[in-house]
Amino acid sequence: MSKMDSRSTQPQIDMESINADLLKIESLISTANRLVDEGRIVDLAALQERTKQVCDAAVQLAPQDAKPLIPAMELVLTQLDSLTENLTKRYGDLPSFSSRVGSDTAASVYAQTEVPPLSGPV
Repeated sequence: MSKMDSRSTQPQIDMESINADLLKIESLISTANRLVDEGRIVDLAALQERTKQVCDAAVQLAPQDAKPLIPAMELVLTQLDSLTENLTKRYGDLPSFSSRVGSDTAASVYAQTEVPPLSGPV
């Protein structure tokens, strides 16, 4: 998720590594959906932690650097909604874990980027 800056021991956050992590999260969500469809038990702890880490890292980016991440973040949110629906169909109402998976953090990223509203069909 981050690169080490050669001048310090602090990780350097960049848009490319966050985008790569978002792709990995999409894959984790797809796998979780497939497992739920097969009636298998799914441990969401890794997905939850990874999503929180990526959203936290995205907030640290400058708004102009975070803006290109919006489509990937929207896709992750859509996939999480789909996974929630799938889990609800199979297991009934579930408690909300949005504060644990970084939705507040994701909302902060969106607020920083001044995205114009969508117009027309998507």
